[in-house]
Amino acid sequence: MKPKEFFKRWKGGIQQITPLQQQKINLIGSVFVVCGVIIGIITSFMLKLWWLFIILLGSLLLTGISFISILQKYFVFNELNKQMKEDVE
Repeated sequence: MKPKEFFKRWKGGIQQITPLQQQKINLIGSVFVVCGVIIGIITSFMLKLWWLFIILLGSLLLTGISFISILQKYFVFNELNKQMKEDVE
């Protein structure tokens, strides 16, 4: 497969992703980010890197709020998806 054909197929696949699938991907990615920040907080605390510890605490706050927002969107899209399936049946 040549690069041009690969990118054509990739573009077609990306355009077919539903909003629920997008939110699920965002949710999974956010879980990894939150875990990474928590591991960084623990490590910086153990190594007594206080400046990094403080920065990561602030990052955890922002990442946590973002995670909650993505989680709420996921539940809304999931509920809409269920209602749409019920309407079709």
